[in-house]
Amino acid sequence: MPDCLKKRRLLNDKGLSPEACRDYGEKFLELGFLEDALEFFVQGLYQPGLDKIKAMAIEAGDAYLMGKLGPHAPEDWRRVADQALKLGKVQFARRALEQAGDKEQAEELSRSVQIRSA
Repeated sequence: MPDCLKKRRLLNDKGLSPEACRDYGEKFLELGFLEDALEFFVQGLYQPGLDKIKAMAIEAGDAYLMGKLGPHAPEDWRRVADQALKLGKVQFARRALEQAGDKEQAEELSRSVQIRSA
């Protein structure tokens, strides 16, 4: 696997083929380096890889990673929020609810966390 400098050079290489991007992305994904995989999948416009990362973000309740993938339907964000709450990731749940357009629920969640920590 390329180190961070080689990875940056590869991503900046205009001649890097979509196939090479897919291959690097899949390798990073296998190793659990989701953000690195994401960068290569985006560069190579590899939708199946992006779909895998989206599914992983939803399963992990990871609003940060979901946000890096770009815009999503409100129901996808609600799925992230539900999973984040199940996993105790309150801040991710709050962010996902905000992205879903559920501002009142997000504020309510923030207030409940503030009350518990007071």
